[in-house]
Amino acid sequence: MDPRVAPLAGIFDLNTDLLLNCLDGLSQDEAQRRLDGGGNSIIFLAAHLADTRHFLLGRLGHPLTNPLSRYLADAQSIEDIGEWPTLEEVRRAWLAVSVHLAEALGDLEGGALERTGAHRFPVGDTTPLGMLTFLAQHDSYHVGQTAFIRRQLGKPAMTYVRRTAVGV
Repeated sequence: MDPRVAPLAGIFDLNTDLLLNCLDGLSQDEAQRRLDGGGNSIIFLAAHLADTRHFLLGRLGHPLTNPLSRYLADAQSIEDIGEWPTLEEVRRAWLAVSVHLAEALGDLEGGALERTGAHRFPVGDTTPLGMLTFLAQHDSYHVGQTAFIRRQLGKPAMTYVRRTAVGV
């Protein structure tokens, strides 16, 4: 693994476990519930994160078929979702894409990280490395939202218990 990718891979790996920890003990109804003030539901955030990892893999040249795409097709926001995946479908998709991402990050070579103009995310570095950096932050942001919503639903706080290992 390119040493510049290693800390980002560590963040993605940690977030894999943290999102699973956020989903623990939720019913389908709780996962779909939105807080009174509005915003996203946990299941929307989890599906969005899995979808974003699929996007990233495609951009890195390691595509993986997204089993959640039928639910997310053409959706720009939560209001656009007509049918929801089950919590178990989201868990399975999250684990599968996370394993594939860990493998893809391990295979990245230095030259593949340096192409400029590779993305249009709001960071100055437009290389694939900049894209990885932004999406690691994006991943963490939404995991944090998920943990917050979990607590607002009256569930115990998300834990930092590790469940998976890179490439498992």
